[in-house]
Amino acid sequence: MRKVFYLLLFMLFLVSGCAKMTEQERAQKAREYYGKALTSYREKDYGDAVSNFKEALKYMDYLTPEQIENAKFLLAKSYYYDEDYVNAIVSLEDYIFYYPKLRRTEEAYYLLVDSYIKVSPDPYRDQEYTWKAIEKAKEFLSKFPKSSFAQKVQNLIDRAYRKIAQHELYIARFYEDYGYTYSAALRYREILINFPGYVPEARVAYRYIRCLLLVDKQVDIERDKLEDLIEETRDSLEEAQSEEERRAVKKRLSFLKGELKRWQDIKRKALKEAQEALRKYREVYGETLYYGKLKRLLKEKGWKS
Repeated sequence: MRKVFYLLLFMLFLVSGCAKMTEQERAQKAREYYGKALTSYREKDYGDAVSNFKEALKYMDYLTPEQIENAKFLLAKSYYYDEDYVNAIVSLEDYIFYYPKLRRTEEAYYLLVDSYIKVSPDPYRDQEYTWKAIEKAKEFLSKFPKSSFAQKVQNLIDRAYRKIAQHELYIARFYEDYGYTYSAALRYREILINFPGYVPEARVAYRYIRCLLLVDKQVDIERDKLEDLIEETRDSLEEAQSEEERRAVKKRLSFLKGELKRWQDIKRKALKEAQEALRKYREVYGETLYYGKLKRLLKEKGWKS
């Protein structure tokens, strides 16, 4: 019984210690945290500012609407200045949602776009966040075309496109280095179409035409893979147990043979495209060193220019 008594006594003290704060105490907490946050922000102690703004916003019922807006904005900026760009994005998106038309919203958009660019990985990896930055930047320019931040945001768009273009170049070069020259040529062509001014165009055009001239590398790779698959399919035709199974295997065999022919057609079309592209290259860039290399490659391949 004594143990039960002490246990009940302990629970009583625990409950009394956890009693809810009064309204006055909560209001005092809101003022204290908000004041500390402003001091930390002014002193550029952004980590401490973040902590105190977050605590202050837990008691937002006791802050004025102006204080709430200010706390949300400076919380987002504190994350940004503290280089915590992921949380900056979350806070800036929140601020823009609740305050879409304030003067400060223009700056929030700028910081948001910059945060998306900074949180995105290097050009070797996926550029989802860089595309998101461009999306937000265009959204900003459509809403605030005359903003004092408009030029800064436009500069961020240029930076984002340059980064994405570099990513696409890495992919194209990867295909080229591994012998997938036709896939590389298509990628280089898309870069020239979609990112003019963001890449060294003469060099990219050179690699595009060069890959077209070396398309036989990928054709050989694809042919070897297809011939192996055709051989396997023929073996499975002999092992087919029913007429329905044989029809399915024959259909697959017909498709694979069609793919062989398609790659031969690709080779012919790629040569024709390369010859036309080389003529345009000369018109646009003149007889550069790249042009000379492509002419020599044409000659080595036994093709007439």
